[in-house]
Amino acid sequence: MYQRRGVSATACAEKTRKDHKSAIAIVPPRHLWPEIQEIRFRNDKGFLRWPPHINLLYPFYEDVGTTFESLSAVVHRAVAGISAFQVELADLRHFEHGRSCTLWLDPHCEQLMQLQAALVAAFPDCTDLSNDPSRDISSLAPHLSLGQWRSPGEVKQAQQVLQQNWQPLAWTVGSVCLLSRAGFMEPFVVRYSVPLGGQAPAREVNVPYVASFQLEPHTSRVVEGAGEFEEGAEQGGPWYFAYGANMCSGKLTGSRGITPLEAVPGCLRGWRLSFNHRGAMGNLMQNQDSKGSVHGVLYLMSNLDMARLTHMEHEYRPTEVDVEAYDGRQAVRALAFISPPDLLIPEGMPPADRYLKLLQDGAREWQLDSSYTAWLDSLPSVPSRSRGPDYYTSPSGAPVKGLPRIWTGGDSVDAWGRRQGSRGRGGRASRGRGSNRGRGSMRANPRTAQDTSC
Repeated sequence: MYQRRGVSATACAEKTRKDHKSAIAIVPPRHLWPEIQEIRFRNDKGFLRWPPHINLLYPFYEDVGTTFESLSAVVHRAVAGISAFQVELADLRHFEHGRSCTLWLDPHCEQLMQLQAALVAAFPDCTDLSNDPSRDISSLAPHLSLGQWRSPGEVKQAQQVLQQNWQPLAWTVGSVCLLSRAGFMEPFVVRYSVPLGGQAPAREVNVPYVASFQLEPHTSRVVEGAGEFEEGAEQGGPWYFAYGANMCSGKLTGSRGITPLEAVPGCLRGWRLSFNHRGAMGNLMQNQDSKGSVHGVLYLMSNLDMARLTHMEHEYRPTEVDVEAYDGRQAVRALAFISPPDLLIPEGMPPADRYLKLLQDGAREWQLDSSYTAWLDSLPSVPSRSRGPDYYTSPSGAPVKGLPRIWTGGDSVDAWGRRQGSRGRGGRASRGRGSNRGRGSMRANPRTAQDTSC
C-alpha cells in the first residue's frame, strides 16, 4: 500500500503504468457547459464518455488500488506554487489529422502552459501531449474538443459558422481533476479534485460524468471565481425517465439489453406527451401554464447503461427533469430524452401503431395512472409503413432529416461490443459514437438506421 505522504511520482510509476483510461484535466464548472455540449452532442465522438475538459496529462497512470490517492498528493505538491487564474474560451480552431479533423476551443492562457509544465516536472514520463515525436508534437496545444469532421473543408466551414455565433465563456481555474474510467466505453469519473496554490488538501469526489443538458442554463457569460465541476446525477447512478417505448420491459431489457438497477413509476408535471418528433415518435413538451402531466417509469441506471441508451437515442437530448415517484419518495432528478427543435414536426400526427402499442403495453405493465392509460388507449394510430412525407416535414414546411450517429469504428463490432454485420439496416454502414474514424459534416443523414423510441 502506498503512503500518502512522501510518495514520489517515480515510486508510483514503478508499481503502475500509463493508461488511456486516466487523465489529469481541467473541467469547466457545469453552468458553462450548455453551449459547449450543444456542439459536442452532434459532433463529438467523446460526448458520452468525456466531460468538457482541457487535458493536461493524458494518458496518465492506472487508477488501481490506492494509486490515485497517492498520485493526488504528488499533484498537490506540483501545483502548490501556481495560483488560480482566469481562462477564456473565445476562439475556435482546428487540428487536421490523417483521416479526420478536430474542432476545438482555444483557452490561450500562459498560466495553463506553466501548470502543465509543473505537472510534467512531477511526472516526467507523461509527456504525450507536449513532447511526442511520433505524432510530431513538440509543445502543448491546450484545447477543449468540440467534435470531429471528415475533411479540412468541412471543419473550416463549421468553424466559420460556429465562430460567428459564439459568445466567450470565462471562469477562474482553481483546481485540476484526476479522472479515470473502468473501461474504454465507460464514462469518466472525476476521482480527485486538487486545488491550486497548496492552501487546501486534495479532495476525493468520485463524481461520474453523465452526458446531459439542463433546462435552465446559467445566464452569466463571464463568471468570476466559478466553482468546481458539478455532477449532473446522483453518484449511485443516473435516473432515467421513460415515457415512450422504453416503458415496456420487452423493449428496454429485451431488445435493447438494458437492465436497470431499480424501477418505479413516476409522473412529470407541467409537461405533455406529444408525437412531434420526426416520424411521429414520442417527445416531451413543456406547458406554459405548468398544467398537465406525463406518466412513465423511473429507471435507476448504471453509468455505462445510461451512456449506451443515450447512444441508441442519439436524436434526443438527454435533459434533466424533476419527476414525482409513485412511491412517495422525494422528487427525483432524472434524465428524459427531449427532441431538439430542428427535429420537430407539427403536433397532431397519429403515431405508428407498433410504436403506440409499446406505450400502451408499458402503461399497463407498470399500472400507470388509469386515466393516463385510458388516454393512451384512445389515441389513433397508423400503420408504420403508411407514414408519408408529412411525418418528416417541419411546421415551416422544410424537410426534417434525422441526425446521423457519430462514427465509432469497426463495421463488425460496434462501440458497445455487440456483434454487427458489415452493413447496417437497409445496406447502410453501421454508425455510433466513440472511435477514431471522425464523423461527417453537420449535414443530416436522409435516413437514420432505426426509429428512436424514448
